[in-house]
Amino acid sequence: MSADRPFATRTLTAGPSRLTLVPEAGGAIAAWRIGDQPMFYESGIAAQPGWDPRATASFPLVPYSNRIGGGSFMWDGLARRLPPNMAGFVYPLHGVGWLRGWAVTESTDAHAVLRYEHRGDADWPWAFSAEQRFALAPEGLTVDLIVTNRSAGAVPLAIGMHPYFDAAKAHLQFTAEQMWLAGADQLPLRAIASDTATDFAAGRAIAGCESDNCYDGWDGRAAIWWDDRPLGLTILSDLSCAVVYTPADARFFCFEPVPHGNNALNLGGAGQPMPVAAPGETIRARIAFDAWERI
Repeated sequence: MSADRPFATRTLTAGPSRLTLVPEAGGAIAAWRIGDQPMFYESGIAAQPGWDPRATASFPLVPYSNRIGGGSFMWDGLARRLPPNMAGFVYPLHGVGWLRGWAVTESTDAHAVLRYEHRGDADWPWAFSAEQRFALAPEGLTVDLIVTNRSAGAVPLAIGMHPYFDAAKAHLQFTAEQMWLAGADQLPLRAIASDTATDFAAGRAIAGCESDNCYDGWDGRAAIWWDDRPLGLTILSDLSCAVVYTPADARFFCFEPVPHGNNALNLGGAGQPMPVAAPGETIRARIAFDAWERI
C-alpha cells in the first residue's frame, strides 16, 4: 500500500443509519450518521498510513485508558516501563489498540466484529486478544468490547471507548460520584465532589468548558443533544468511569466510557483501579448509543 492511499473502510447500514469502520486504522470508527445528521464528530481527514488516529470519530482504548504517569508502574514487584507512543505526549497514552491494525472476522449488513491480537512488546509486555462487536440499528449503535488475557499470569487489563462529538451548540448530561482534578501534566491530583464548575447532572452547554478529567462512580447513563439538530443521544454502559475531554476552542468534545481512573496503575487504592485478569480470563463491556427525537 502506498503512503498516500487511504485505508479500506467497511460500512454497515440499518435503515437511515450508516456506520463506517476503518479496521486498519486502530479499529476506528470514521463516521456514524443517521440520515443527514452526524452522530459522532467527523474530521474529514482520510485514514491512511502515517495519519493521526485522533482524527477518527471514535477508537478503542485497550489495554488501558488515558495516561500512565512517568511511563512506569510496579507490577508483581517489578518496575514496568513503557515508552511514549504518540508524538507530543511525554507519557504513554490510551494503550496499543488505537495504534494497531484490526482484522474483520465477521461482517453482515448491520453487524461487524473487529479483532486485534497482541503478542506482548515494548509498548505493553503482556499478550491479549481484543474484539469490538458493532451492531447497528436504524436508531442506534451498540458496541460490545471484549478483551482476554493470553499471558501466563494475572495482569492489568482494560477496554473502553473514546468517541468524539460535535461541540457546537452541544449539551452534556450525566451524574458521577466524584471528579479527579488534573494537574498541568494532565495526571490526576485529587478527587473532589462535583460543584458548579464540574457538575453535569442537570445538563450543561459544552461551549466555554475546558476539561480533561476522569469521573469516578458514573451511573452508566449520559445524554448529549444539540440546539440545532433533530436527534439527541442517550449513552448507556456497564462501565463505571467516564473521561470528559473538552479542549478550549475545539470543534469537538469527548465523553469516554472507561473502566478505571486515569493513571490508575500508580494511584494505589485511590480512585477506580485497573481491572486485573487471570490467565485466560475475559473482560467484557457494552456501550449503547440510542438516538432520540428532540421535541
